[in-house]
Amino acid sequence: MKKLVVSALALAVASWATPSSAATLKALGCWAKSHDYIEAFFATFVKPLGDAKGPININYLGGPEVTPSQKAAQALQRGVVDIIICPAAYYGGMFGEARLPGVQNKSLEEIRKNGGFDMMQEAWGKNLNARIIAWTHFGGQKFYMYTAVKPKLSKELGVDLKGLKIRSTGLYNPFLKAMGATTVVIAPPDVYSALERGVVTGLAWPWGSVAKYGWEKFLKYRIKPDFFGASVLVLVNKDKYNSLTSAEKDQLEKQARIYEQKSPQIMIDKGVEDDAKLAKAGVQDIELEGEYARAYIKTIYEAKWAENDKLKYTVDYKTLKSKLFTPIE
Repeated sequence: MKKLVVSALALAVASWATPSSAATLKALGCWAKSHDYIEAFFATFVKPLGDAKGPININYLGGPEVTPSQKAAQALQRGVVDIIICPAAYYGGMFGEARLPGVQNKSLEEIRKNGGFDMMQEAWGKNLNARIIAWTHFGGQKFYMYTAVKPKLSKELGVDLKGLKIRSTGLYNPFLKAMGATTVVIAPPDVYSALERGVVTGLAWPWGSVAKYGWEKFLKYRIKPDFFGASVLVLVNKDKYNSLTSAEKDQLEKQARIYEQKSPQIMIDKGVEDDAKLAKAGVQDIELEGEYARAYIKTIYEAKWAENDKLKYTVDYKTLKSKLFTPIE
């Protein structure tokens, strides 16, 4: 009998230490699997969780071919999927706070320390039934504007885009319109054909993944300085998260921190690789300087925050804005 009791206890401990079946969370991306963001997500989040054979596993369903990027947030909200990796701009029309990630000019470390992240967590929970488990800035990764024609310089705006059709999202619309561009919202998989047919003659886009899509065939210029920062958030459905055990939550959150720490270098390496391909294709950098550079950056941030000021928010907007953004003189 004693041997049976010991055996039963040993079996119980073994079952606790190595769960026979991990909790599997269904994940969805807002880009194709070949996109740099998704490759970094797989390398530092999805694959390590699978390799660990711990209490959490990720079943990656796919990207826009499964659910259109603009509907991924609604799928998460309804519990159709458990996790999404997506830029907040893609669901920016759902609530005001979703327009803010990416346009901050304070570091993510400062935003976490000053309480801004907690305010965002509250807004995402109330409006999207979601918990933010990761916000990646990819080592300070920035955005650039790419064009097929050389833009005119403007002392007032930085560049004058009048007459140009530029691929855009809600993140870029305000400053592109302020610079005179006609904005066209197009999903990433459709950008190549849009450039090929002349539907657009440029785009605003994060550093990297330009040559991967073949866009360098149509783009001739990249405008500097860079601006904004990555708005990529990894979200988990709040109901699903609350249903997890402490061990499952701990592993999920721990891997999310590792993803935040390790993905930046992957993105930097890919950005450098992409730069080499752009240079080989003949894409030239236009480096704005002096008053043109100041006007450019000022136009970009002021146009976006002027739009933000008019939106409705769940949390106190003035307080949140002060925790994310320092006005540009």
